Amino acid sequence: MRRNWKKLTALALACVMASMTACSGGGSASTTAASGEGTTAASGETAGGETSSGGEKVVTVAQTGDWDSFMPMNTTNAGADNVNELMFDRLMVINTDGTFAPRLADSWETNETQDKIIYHLNENAKWHDGEPVTAADVVYSAQVASSQEYNYLRRIRMQYFAGTDETGMELSENSVGVKALDDHTVEFTLKEPMDPAIIYALVNRDFFIIPEHLLSGISDADLVNDEFWQHPIGSGPCVFESTISGESIQFTANKDYYLGAPDFDRLVFKKVQASNLLSGLMSGEIDVLSGNSQIPLQDWQAAKSTDGVVAQSVPTFAYQYMAMNTSREYLTKEIRQAMSMAINKEVIVDQLLQGEGRVALGPLPSDHKYYNSEIESMEPVQYDPEKAAQIVKDAGWDENRELQMLVSTGNEVREKAAILIQQDLQKIGIKTKIQTLDFPTLLTNARNGEYDICFIGSSGSVDPSESVPNITVGYMNNFTQLQDPALGELGESGAHELTFEARKEIYDDYQEMIVDWMPMAFLYFTNDLFAHSAKIENVRPENLDYNVNKNVWEWKVNK
Repeated sequence: MRRNWKKLTALALACVMASMTACSGGGSASTTAASGEGTTAASGETAGGETSSGGEKVVTVAQTGDWDSFMPMNTTNAGADNVNELMFDRLMVINTDGTFAPRLADSWETNETQDKIIYHLNENAKWHDGEPVTAADVVYSAQVASSQEYNYLRRIRMQYFAGTDETGMELSENSVGVKALDDHTVEFTLKEPMDPAIIYALVNRDFFIIPEHLLSGISDADLVNDEFWQHPIGSGPCVFESTISGESIQFTANKDYYLGAPDFDRLVFKKVQASNLLSGLMSGEIDVLSGNSQIPLQDWQAAKSTDGVVAQSVPTFAYQYMAMNTSREYLTKEIRQAMSMAINKEVIVDQLLQGEGRVALGPLPSDHKYYNSEIESMEPVQYDPEKAAQIVKDAGWDENRELQMLVSTGNEVREKAAILIQQDLQKIGIKTKIQTLDFPTLLTNARNGEYDICFIGSSGSVDPSESVPNITVGYMNNFTQLQDPALGELGESGAHELTFEARKEIYDDYQEMIVDWMPMAFLYFTNDLFAHSAKIENVRPENLDYNVNKNVWEWKVNK
């Protein structure tokens, strides 16, 4: 298969002839970066305020973590999601209160038997090249996501749709049960009746729509490495202009965005050290924090009392856990339970989080509607170092063995928590050696089982099945290397029930089973320590949409 060069040539010509339009990213001069990995604005940029060239409204968004791809189906990195969410659309917005709001889809409904979901797309939606967004784009995106030729990193989410296997892969070419009923109506057919909230909460969280008219001429196997992703064209509120790899990305506002033109001319997305976030907000060099970036705890009190800075602590379903490599024969269930019992989670929350979080006993917090309070009385989640030490001794643990503990750089609380946990484990006779890695390397090691203990986070979900893929045999994010399918099968069975009551019963059992098996020790739920400049209004921190970027098209930017 080959690219439709006629369409791309016409697009390139249009960009040359209309250099001040969205195709060129707004008209500022640009040069190719020396590394060849991207481009960067040549002049006129002043982050966090007006440009020196004449009064543009510029908003600077700071992120502490990396982004690894502009191809939204080639990442599980929340930092990349934050970037791609500016350029590409999802069908709906997921609110932290468990409700859903329109995005590309104006409305949606299910049929009476609840085995079909019909989305009605916004008829004003356009790609950044001016072409309309249609149901064909949604169908194409679903076909790529389930393709046999391309391994979509979150493909397991596609498993609920007809025409796919248990991994979410299509059974035959383009067999996934998604079809266009007309230009602006698309129908998703499920394998069986189920609660549609699973699709709304989990599938749509990661399912970005990509342009069929620009990409369908490329084979799925070649798609991920195509040059298109060096200068992507989306339909979202921001238009890609240029990038300096690993440092910053320049966007211009999509003034034709169907949900409303952003109240800025340019958005600069940049990587910033966490220790510089507050000073950047105070100086005006930073306007807003990105979805998964937070004010460091040592700066939190100062942030709350700083004029011109709006700071708010928002409880979330996001959690941190300590994964334990169950394929290590010495990390038996009893040892894993003892390690969990040895961790003083209250100290982590009270001291490291300064109370801006909650102890985690499992994947769901106590205010989650699917939370099972019975796990609170289960021994493996109790803090009992004396009991833990006895279990370790009775197991005949080799006190000379030293476990490798992987921690990613850039998350200060996680790094400090690892030190406290190292000390807790030492008290029960288990030695560990902390190794710090950048997050992509840690993920690679965890997926390959090249570790004993590692620290991972998740954004959580209003749906109780969010954690299930991470303990499912064969899934790439089965970091704990579980080989017994029973736990994953139990969690997955809850997706096939139609009522809350039936699902609640299953996920009650699931939570008890995950505590008993203890493939990971759940540590704490985080509050989002969010902050932005007071000059940006209508930023709704209570609607964090699971750590993806805020509603930038609704922001009011005051000079």
